[in-house]
Amino acid sequence: MPTLPSAFPTGDAPAALPGGTTPAELLAALRRRTGRPDLRIEALECSPLPHRISAPTTRALTRVRVRARDGEGPTTIRLVAKELQAARHGLPPQMPPAERERLDAVIPWRLEADVLASGVAGLMPPGMRAPDVVATTGDDEDRLTLWLADVDALDTPWTAEDTVRAATSLGRLAARRAGTPAPLLPGGDFLDGYLRDQLGAWAVPWLLDDATWAHPAFLLPEVAGLRAEVCALARDVARIHARLDGLPVLPAHGDATPMNLLRPRSAPGELVLIDWGMATPAPVGYDLLPLVFGRAEAGLASPAELPRLLDLALTAYRSGLAAEGLEVPAGVLATAVLAAIALRYPCTTMPLPALVEPVGDAALARAAERGGFVRAVLDLLAARAPELAHRASGGLLH
Repeated sequence: MPTLPSAFPTGDAPAALPGGTTPAELLAALRRRTGRPDLRIEALECSPLPHRISAPTTRALTRVRVRARDGEGPTTIRLVAKELQAARHGLPPQMPPAERERLDAVIPWRLEADVLASGVAGLMPPGMRAPDVVATTGDDEDRLTLWLADVDALDTPWTAEDTVRAATSLGRLAARRAGTPAPLLPGGDFLDGYLRDQLGAWAVPWLLDDATWAHPAFLLPEVAGLRAEVCALARDVARIHARLDGLPVLPAHGDATPMNLLRPRSAPGELVLIDWGMATPAPVGYDLLPLVFGRAEAGLASPAELPRLLDLALTAYRSGLAAEGLEVPAGVLATAVLAAIALRYPCTTMPLPALVEPVGDAALARAAERGGFVRAVLDLLAARAPELAHRASGGLLH
């Protein structure tokens, strides 16, 4: 995204804002937002937001600083523009056309905008809030731009106390959203689609192919040593998925990683839950997966912390549900979360992308790191195998 000049008269501003938004459109939204009808833009500054974009439905993230003035004096407004697009625009160009067409049809590219417009902000529990939507522009059949109030977030290390606080709030939020209308997903609920698309159509066939294990990335000791356990799990994913039958389902954020739980500098006790593009009905406790595993999966924390964090998070999430009047037996919650972990992580976090990447030191280092993460997840599942196998009674919410 080009950087605009540091200052210019509004009438001479180039139309180079994110998503093709014009300065006039942005100004109209800011006037409505601030209640200052005479506001005039004096300067705009745009800079790409440093963030690894992995979703095909996110075109770009841009930080925008607006300097404006009216009779009340000057003001500075800080925004983040998130450009959403139909999945076909962000899928790899080498993808077969038929698969591209299928995924484009089942990936709900405007889900985040729809959820944020649905009133979810009014359901947030104390200490947690949704991002502040200032405007939506360019809303057409395959692209739109969300203009969100920028959050000046703390960059201090995420702590176990943060995990407990977030897990409690996520439990309360899930309970508050129970019974509210959920967007219909073309591909079905998240884990149903995950079993079909990510596991059944991709990870499982590749993992069960001998040729995969002859690749240099899979010959690394950190990866090769996983073969027996990962392949056994790959053959068992349908049975594991079936363990979720009859267990409680609640609305989930879907990607509640610590990276998506911003801690505002102005209110350190508050959490701003961003990135709602994977919101979906899911087994109770599903949001604990990205919360507990997200940092280690991204290579930002040691996998050694996972068992302790999971214990803390399970207890906190269950207390959050109870605070809103929903009682879920501990055994039911543990079974649902462990089954989701077994489906979500070991198979698809193996270094399968290395099979289509150039072989080099960086790719092999990433493969070894992924192997270490998978090893930690498998060990955690093995240690808690009786809970996963247990078919707890009382699966309904009370």
